[in-house]
Amino acid sequence: MEMHSKIVATITPERHDGKHDNWKHRTICKLKKCWMIYLCMCIILLIVVILVIAVFPGLFKCPQTMECSGEWIGVRKKCFYFSSDTKNWTASEQFCLSQGSEHAHIDTQEDMEFLRRHAGTFMHWIGLNRKQGESWKWTNGTIFNPWFEISGNGSFAFLNADGVHSSRGFIDIKWICSKPQF
Repeated sequence: MEMHSKIVATITPERHDGKHDNWKHRTICKLKKCWMIYLCMCIILLIVVILVIAVFPGLFKCPQTMECSGEWIGVRKKCFYFSSDTKNWTASEQFCLSQGSEHAHIDTQEDMEFLRRHAGTFMHWIGLNRKQGESWKWTNGTIFNPWFEISGNGSFAFLNADGVHSSRGFIDIKWICSKPQF
């Protein structure tokens, strides 16, 4: 019986590595040292990232978004201007050009719905026109892909809540300008 108690006494945790000090205390100290090393490494890494961002700011910039200013309304990467004044098609296009834009182009069904809703019952010139016997073209020269109907026999298109219509361009009505938001 005595022999058995000696064996138990010799394999107690305090003596498992042959030292008489507390092995748990030494293990905790090692963990604290590791934790401090990791903390220092994180701080150094953070400082390096901050320095890289400060020295090379262009590497981390997203494309800048230009806010639609004043009376312009931003929708899906475009800025739209709905006039409160009235002009004929040519004079209203000159206004749009003076603003760094052109008459509105309607590229998607979402744009069409937005513009029709915003135009309400008023007629607004948009960026479609045609010469006698030719196809409809946008003001940038792109040929219109007829994904919506243009009613009438005129040479200049306008939009209202009912859809897109055409006129000879001489009447004074409101207009819509558009430009990219970026």
